[in-house]
Amino acid sequence: MFSELVKATRSFRNFDPKYRISDETMRSLIELCRYTPSTANSQSIKFAYANSVESCEKIFPMLGWAGYIKENKPPYDGNVPAAYILLCYDTDLSNELEIDAGICAQTIVLGAMDNGIGACMIGSFDKSKAAELFELPDNIKPRLFIALGKPAETVEVVDIKDGDVKYYREGKEKHIVPKRTTEELIVNSNP
Repeated sequence: MFSELVKATRSFRNFDPKYRISDETMRSLIELCRYTPSTANSQSIKFAYANSVESCEKIFPMLGWAGYIKENKPPYDGNVPAAYILLCYDTDLSNELEIDAGICAQTIVLGAMDNGIGACMIGSFDKSKAAELFELPDNIKPRLFIALGKPAETVEVVDIKDGDVKYYREGKEKHIVPKRTTEELIVNSNP
C-alpha cells in the first residue's frame, strides 16, 4: 500500500557496510524519473551516480550530514552509504528546476525504499568538488545528493513539541524526527 511505503521512507543516516547496490538497480531508480511530471515537460534534471567503494569514499567527505546533530553525529564509523545519485540541473533546458528536482528526488527515495534500500537526501555538499569529480559540463549544475544503502538504524516519527522541529538521536540505532500534525498542516478547508 502506498501510504505504508511513504511512512517507511525516512532519511536514513547509517547503512550496512556489507551491502552493495548494482548498476542495474541504480539505473532502474533513475529510470523512474522518466515517468514523473516535469515543468513544461522540459525534463531538465540530469543524473550522475556512484556505487563503487572507491567513488563513494571520494564523495563522503564532501557531504554535510545531519546538521541539527552536534554530538553522536551519524553516520557512524563504517556505516557509510553504498551508493549515491547526484541530481543536477541542465540549465540549457530550463531555469525552473526546483519543483522537478523535488519530484525526482522523492520518486527515487520511494523507489529505493520499495526495493528495501534506505536513502537520505543531502543538499549540503561541496558543489564544485562534485562537479569536478563527475566531470560535469558547465551547463550541468549539481543540486542534490541522494545517499543509498541498506538501513542500519530505525527512524521514528513523533509529533512536534513546543515548535521544535530538530531531529535527534537516541543512542546509535535510533533517529527521532519530529513532524507537524495533520491539523497543523491544514490551514483551511471548504472555503
